Amino acid sequence: MSDAVADSAQRRQALDTTCSFIVQAPAGSGKTELITQRFLRLLADVEHPEEILAITFTRKAAAEMRNRILDALDSARGPAPAATHRRLTWELARAALANDKRHQWQIGDAPNRLRIQTFDSLAHALARQMPVVSELGAAPATTERAEPHYREAARATLRLLDSTEPGDDLAVLLQHLDNRLQRLEDLLVDMLGRREQWLTHAVAGPEGEALNDALGAVVGDQLRQLQAECRPDWLHQLQVIGTEARQNRPGDVAEAQNAEALALGDSWDALASWHFLAGLLLTGSGSPRRSWTVREGFPAPGERGIDAEAKARRQQAKASIAALVGELQEQPQLLDRWQMVRMLPGKGLDDAQQQILSSLLRVLLHAALELGVVFQRTGEVDFSEMQMRAQRALGSPEEPTDLALSLDYRIRHLLVDEFQDTSLGQYRLLETLVAGWQPDDGRSLFAVGDPMQSIYRFRQAEVGNYLYARQHGIGQVRPLALDLSVNFRSTGAVVDWLNEAFPSVLAPAVDAARGAVPYSPAVSHNTDGDDDAVQVHPFAGRQDDDEAALVVELVRRALDADEAGTIAILARARSHLGTIATALRAAGIAFQAVDIDALTQRPVIRDLRALTRAMLHPGDRLAWLTLLRAPWLGLDIDDLLQIAGSGRRSPLAALRSDSVRTALSADARARVERLLDTIDRQLPARGRRPLRQWIEGTWLALGGAATGGAASAADAQAFFALLERHEQARGLPSLGQFDEALEKLFAAPDPAASGRLQLMTMHKSKGLEFDTVILPGLGRRARGIDSELLYWAEQADSSGDTHLLMAPIRSASQQGEPISDYLRALEKDRQAFETSRLLYVAATRARSKLHLLGHLGCNDKGLAERPEANSLLQRLWPVVADAFERLPVPEAAAPGSAGGPAPALWTLQRLAADWQPTGLPASADASTVDGGTDLAVRIDFDWAGDTARHVGTLVHRYLERIANEGIGHWPAARIDAHDETLRRALRSLGVADDELQAATDKTRRALRSTLSDDRGRWLLSAHPEARSEWPLTLNDDGVYRHFVIDRTFVDADGRRWIVDYKTGEHLDGDRDVFLDQEQVRYQPQLDNYARLLRHIEDRPIRLALYFPLFSDWRTWDYVD
Repeated sequence: MSDAVADSAQRRQALDTTCSFIVQAPAGSGKTELITQRFLRLLADVEHPEEILAITFTRKAAAEMRNRILDALDSARGPAPAATHRRLTWELARAALANDKRHQWQIGDAPNRLRIQTFDSLAHALARQMPVVSELGAAPATTERAEPHYREAARATLRLLDSTEPGDDLAVLLQHLDNRLQRLEDLLVDMLGRREQWLTHAVAGPEGEALNDALGAVVGDQLRQLQAECRPDWLHQLQVIGTEARQNRPGDVAEAQNAEALALGDSWDALASWHFLAGLLLTGSGSPRRSWTVREGFPAPGERGIDAEAKARRQQAKASIAALVGELQEQPQLLDRWQMVRMLPGKGLDDAQQQILSSLLRVLLHAALELGVVFQRTGEVDFSEMQMRAQRALGSPEEPTDLALSLDYRIRHLLVDEFQDTSLGQYRLLETLVAGWQPDDGRSLFAVGDPMQSIYRFRQAEVGNYLYARQHGIGQVRPLALDLSVNFRSTGAVVDWLNEAFPSVLAPAVDAARGAVPYSPAVSHNTDGDDDAVQVHPFAGRQDDDEAALVVELVRRALDADEAGTIAILARARSHLGTIATALRAAGIAFQAVDIDALTQRPVIRDLRALTRAMLHPGDRLAWLTLLRAPWLGLDIDDLLQIAGSGRRSPLAALRSDSVRTALSADARARVERLLDTIDRQLPARGRRPLRQWIEGTWLALGGAATGGAASAADAQAFFALLERHEQARGLPSLGQFDEALEKLFAAPDPAASGRLQLMTMHKSKGLEFDTVILPGLGRRARGIDSELLYWAEQADSSGDTHLLMAPIRSASQQGEPISDYLRALEKDRQAFETSRLLYVAATRARSKLHLLGHLGCNDKGLAERPEANSLLQRLWPVVADAFERLPVPEAAAPGSAGGPAPALWTLQRLAADWQPTGLPASADASTVDGGTDLAVRIDFDWAGDTARHVGTLVHRYLERIANEGIGHWPAARIDAHDETLRRALRSLGVADDELQAATDKTRRALRSTLSDDRGRWLLSAHPEARSEWPLTLNDDGVYRHFVIDRTFVDADGRRWIVDYKTGEHLDGDRDVFLDQEQVRYQPQLDNYARLLRHIEDRPIRLALYFPLFSDWRTWDYVD
């Protein structure tokens, strides 16, 4: 490694496999490369590759790590690279290959010997190995959508209200919540989703006295830390001023005469004095105080009846306290400590609160038991359940199971990626895995992460785990702390701005209890960059349309400045991107929206939902009226009113009435006749065909595939896939549950867009990088934290001892409750600090340009002094305030003159009234096609199992996407980055968990093979009249047939190519014989396609079968 890299010494040290390390790797520091090098270094030492276990969070990250290691091993078989930074990886891989050869591992042929897993897959494997101890039983499925199970368990618990147990406790809770049953249900649902955090504490059933002792210990530790951080003379002066101020407060004179009133100790009794002093320094909101009145103990100097000496003393007192506050403002860490002490509760739990807490814990335990029953009945569990059962399978550090002892023998080196994102359960799992380790026993722990990028608390990630481990270790392991500092991603100008801005945006000091993480400065490896690399664009008042217009202009500039540059528009919430997306579409700028557009907002989905409801419930009036307005039919409003106003009959019954049809326009009658003809042929098939096939066939017959473009077709396929997953006995178990699942799906990115411009949330952008990053809507306010049924915190003191704090939700009538208010304040702090880190993640995605857009609110007096609370601009305010100083206040808009362009008039889009599916030519033989089914289910999958069929479906989808986006954007290596996407897609298609990895590997291999093959790349390249997955609907004597041609285009010689992809494997035997057999098998199918197209155009046709899994093809000319 070259010493030109500023932190090269730390990077070299990280490869010392005799030591354990916890590494802080900030954004752009090459974390993945470092952990890959560490893994390769270990491979050169161990006797068996299984002695190394690497754990990360996502399948995508695990696949990337595995592929990097395998690629490094492959490269090491060749010559050394010229680049210095690649040479170290090559050398480490060479040493690993030598050890591979020495021990005959044959990693190249058996890559699964590399143990690289996600936390979830590790937990599943552990629980499955000991099903009795873990209480897993037969391996259940794992669901990401467990809220319906939580709600079912919560309702089952509440139904026991009339019982003794837990009925009495439920009655106590309901009275505490003012008898709001629905609120209690919602709070229980929320708590069940986070039970791995509190379940252990609830089982232990802590007594009120123990909780009060723990709180007292926390108070004493906080007071000792504050006293140690204050300069003695400063604190003494504050104490003197405070004593006098207390004497001047109305009603406090008697108290103040006590000489001990402001004695500053570390006992709970001294807290009142500290609170009084905190009130002199800080306002109620915790900001430094700028004025003092008699209420704080500072009477007005000009008050009548006082002598000159008293007046001078009062003036001096105000000047003195102002000077102390001024010094405090220059010490952010000390200011933060005073703010913490201000929040400390002045007393513990009383008897009534202890009773409520005890009842609450018992109810929560019962709800958790009910959830276990639901899991058992449904055969699926959430990830938390799998994690907890894995922990049971391992036992505790004090009492490990046989499985834990076996793992302790086998695992010698543990690597953890993204360590800052561990949940409490995952952290405990790691503690158990290393429980038997001893210093200098040859084993090592290597944890890599960046606490500044911990932004997933909504997934139960706790950055405090990282901070605690860095200070106190994990179990008996005390890893050395290493800090990387070099940023390889961003230009020098961007890094300089980050170093200037984020020390005041992030926390002033580490505080694990509140998730406070200070900024670590970076050193840019790339010294280039413009002076205007980071630009602030201020707005006076919220002006969404103007902000969107500026975003469009910034995008245009970036596109013009760099033909290959990438751009990201990142927002805190999906809703912040709506106006911008509309403006980009209006400007004709294509973009890909990643999990932004809710699928339910797409017109094709609204229409398909109506079609499904109408077919399942012919009496559903709203569904039928919606269906009649869909583009496949598109009735005018006047005709729709005729049908809707025809009495109380359902629209379908009205359409069958001669009198109603006669009143319709001629155009509408033609459309209705086509609808009734289709419906009458499809309704009898209900219950005889799978639900997806039935609804999709009806949609195709109505002309659904003939409306909309590729994006619409992709949305429709997502709808049909969800329909298939929810189908039970040829129907839906609950349309409500189906709609809830549909609400959580997002439209796929536009396949026609190149991917240069992407819209996504800031959370989604983590791990990505772009040349230009635009952050709009920074002035928008986010929602605050919700109330919780139980507040708790495990708070470590300065010596490392952990104290459990607990308090129930305060009652509806309570104005304040000190302990729950304190714990809620801790939670607000955690959220605020994470918001700052979210801003850091978004800003560090930029390579060369960063644009910050935000508004300052307006009121009757003009511009507000500060941004709205809970906005990103508030967190960034110390850095950008100057940009808003000279901002003009906008004039009030005239009545009725809303800003922005006038909305475009909506035009009804619909098929022609006489539209019919393309007729099948007389010479064509459609006997190979099953009437009413989509040829997406092709004969080449008839022989295959479900998994092989799903692999084929996904390969087809990706080959279509690659052709649409352009082959130039898809080097073979890009497929590796899609491993998680492939896995998720295969799971959604129905691939079982135990077959998921093999199916993912097979899909990836097919796509990589195609992209590495000259013939494959040529087939997917841009050609005249090119189409992918071209659907054709035919009417064969009243029976609808649906074809899908995988790929077709016209080559340079004017020949029409018709290509069919075959994802079967050739495992052994003569390949030419195999290809001959495949041609014989599929020639009738391709001849059908050719005969059909021959009736549309007159040109030579070349037919082809292409095999992605082994990069070969068989082609022949079509002969009539």
